[in-house]
Amino acid sequence: MPGSVLFICTGNICRSPIGERILAGLAQRSGVPVTSSSAGVGAMNGHAMHPYAVEVLDEHGYDATGFESRYLRPPLLQTADVVLCLTRDHRAAAQQMLPVRWKRMFTLTEFAELVSLGGDASLDEVIASRSRIDTNSAHLDILDPMGRPRDDFDRVFADIEPKVATIVDWLTVHDNARETR
Repeated sequence: MPGSVLFICTGNICRSPIGERILAGLAQRSGVPVTSSSAGVGAMNGHAMHPYAVEVLDEHGYDATGFESRYLRPPLLQTADVVLCLTRDHRAAAQQMLPVRWKRMFTLTEFAELVSLGGDASLDEVIASRSRIDTNSAHLDILDPMGRPRDDFDRVFADIEPKVATIVDWLTVHDNARETR
């Protein structure tokens, strides 16, 4: 079972922080021991989350406080058990940055689809099942709301939350199985 998940987008102020905070909140509510963090392939260190992202998280009961953006560096990729990218381009950038860890790098949509297809599959089984979906399909991308109206942030949240919930459900199954052994 993954103990750490890293979300990646471009500026690390919209999509990836939303994913990070949703995972942290849902995992805490479920009692799943997983850490959630985020970074951006073009981020500037130390920036606050976009105000609309904060509003959307707050309205849905997730903690948006204390966030600072981070530029994606190889050590972040090395220490994450699973890397969830918001687009195929982010996944490609992460895989190029640390090719030895490419198997643990997915788009969020891709990973959510794989865990839902695999039922109670282990992480290794999920990784091995990658060929079950088209990893080049445009539907794997969650579009950037930066510079867009608030409605686009609501759309991004609505795209991300159910996918992260699917992953937390999968993590919960594995955590419960580990506890009963």
